[in-house]
Amino acid sequence: MILRVKIVIIGDGGVGKTSLIRRYLGYGFNPKYLKTIGANFYSKKITYSDEKVKNLPVQLVVWDLAGQPRFNEVRSVYYRGAKAAIVVFDVTDRGSFDNIENWINEFWRNMNEKLPIVLVGNKIDLVESQDIDHVKTEEALKFAETLSRKYDIDIPYLETSAKVGKHVEDVFKEAIRAVLDYFMKKRGISV
Repeated sequence: MILRVKIVIIGDGGVGKTSLIRRYLGYGFNPKYLKTIGANFYSKKITYSDEKVKNLPVQLVVWDLAGQPRFNEVRSVYYRGAKAAIVVFDVTDRGSFDNIENWINEFWRNMNEKLPIVLVGNKIDLVESQDIDHVKTEEALKFAETLSRKYDIDIPYLETSAKVGKHVEDVFKEAIRAVLDYFMKKRGISV
C-alpha cells in the first residue's frame, strides 16, 4: 500500500516556492526567476519514517500555485484534494510575511476545513550574507504560535534556503508528519 498525499505550496509571487520544490526533487537551484503560470505539479515517491511510523511508502504530489493576484480566480481549482499547505514567505520581504494569514484563510476557505499548515520563511541565505532588514526568527515563531492559538491548530514554523538547500527536506517531512497526525487524530485513521 502506498499513501498518496497532495500538498499545495502557496505564498506571494517570488518567495521561492518553485525553488524549494526543485531543490527537494534534486534539480538544484536556478537563480533566474521564472513565474509560475497558474500551477505546476510535481511528484516524488519516498519512504517516510518518524517516531510513530516506520517505512511508510508515500507518493507525494506537490502543487506549486502561482502567487500573483491575477491568478486568484483560478487557484481554487488546484486546491481540490489537498491534505495540507506549505505557506512560504521571503524573510527579506515583509509584505510577503504580512500576507501569510490571507494565504492560510484562502486555503482553508477552499478546503472547507482547517487542514494542516506548515509555515516557511525562505531565503535565509540572504540574511546570513548581508546586513539587511528582515523578518527575524523570533518574530515568525511568535506569529506561528499566535496563529496556532487563534485557529486552534498546530502551525509549525521552519526556515529554509532553497539556494543552498538548508532545511528543505525538513519542510516536506514536516508537511507529511502534519498530514498523518491530523488524519490520525481527526479521522481516527491509523497508519
